[in-house]
Amino acid sequence: MRALSLLPCRFWGGPEKQTLRLAAWLRDHAGVETVLAVMPTDAVSLDDNPLLLRAREAGFEAAPFLQSRRYDLIEGVRLLQRLVGRYRPDVVCATGYKADVLAAWASGAPSVATLRGWTAQDAKVRFFEWLDRRTLRRHDAVIVVSNTLRDAAIRAGVAPARVFWVPNAIDPAQLPAARQREDLCREIGADPGRPLLGAVGRLSPEKGHRVLVDAFCDVARRLPGARLAIVGDGPEEAALRRQVGTLGLAGHVTFMGLRADGQQLIAALDAMVLPSFSEGMPNVLLEAFAYGTPVVATRVGGVPDMLADGDSGWLVPAGDAPRLGAALVEALQDRSEAQRRAARARVVLAERFTVEKQARAWLSAVEAAVDTKPASRADASFR
Repeated sequence: MRALSLLPCRFWGGPEKQTLRLAAWLRDHAGVETVLAVMPTDAVSLDDNPLLLRAREAGFEAAPFLQSRRYDLIEGVRLLQRLVGRYRPDVVCATGYKADVLAAWASGAPSVATLRGWTAQDAKVRFFEWLDRRTLRRHDAVIVVSNTLRDAAIRAGVAPARVFWVPNAIDPAQLPAARQREDLCREIGADPGRPLLGAVGRLSPEKGHRVLVDAFCDVARRLPGARLAIVGDGPEEAALRRQVGTLGLAGHVTFMGLRADGQQLIAALDAMVLPSFSEGMPNVLLEAFAYGTPVVATRVGGVPDMLADGDSGWLVPAGDAPRLGAALVEALQDRSEAQRRAARARVVLAERFTVEKQARAWLSAVEAAVDTKPASRADASFR
């Protein structure tokens, strides 16, 4: 089988990691050949595009999906159809709202959309996500990473039998070496004898960092000397820095920026927090599970499918700073309970979120799409 995978690349994040890791397993264990069509964004130059570079290093054929007019959907559909004609894939797999929309209208091969979550980040994103919902039913199968997204796909008109749950996955053996706690404390000037909390991810509104900073006020009051490391960059950074200053937390919060060793820093934390308002199935949680770092997260998207409150971590309502602060204090104060929950999370990782389980679920979805593709779909065109 040959798959043409179409997705954007803003940086080396969760969707990019998942796509390449899955493609490697499928190539090595199931004989699936994957060609990657990468949609560059303004955030990264073509020469430095991490997905293009890493895919080629791993032996995959990868090409930039370049449009002269970036948001011209007709041009995008025609470009995708040319790629389908060139590579003759058995299936086109799209990830991301724009890729989904283009694949929904391109002809020549069955299409599978992969939903990892909608963020409603700004007006442009909201429009394309609305269009994504309106065109989902055109795909021959829809892959979702959470029960919440499964329900959303069905509400958008996709037949339940064409919606497939394919979990994100991680191979702990392939993770880079953990950063040591002492090294991180030294880097940010933290007292190694005091609690160290961290958040790793893009600084955008849906990620909930403003609520985290409010919650950390309570943590700093109840646990003097506690530190918060915020790893990542994004449009919220300036506002977050002002909020930290206004609340008198400048000596307790460190902004570390976008780091190549971001996932490795998770291992150095006493606890990791995910304060999001919206998530699909966050890769960062799987990385925390693998490194044995306790997790406090909000009950959104696919997070409850991964994390059970009181068993493998802490879950709190999104936007509730007092509840978030209380959970963080508990995780940082009761080290034995935190480690018990982290150990349980590693068991859950090994039982449910392996690359093999992900790949076999993906194969079921793709084979269903290829076997059930309506004949009229093959002749459809975008006019």
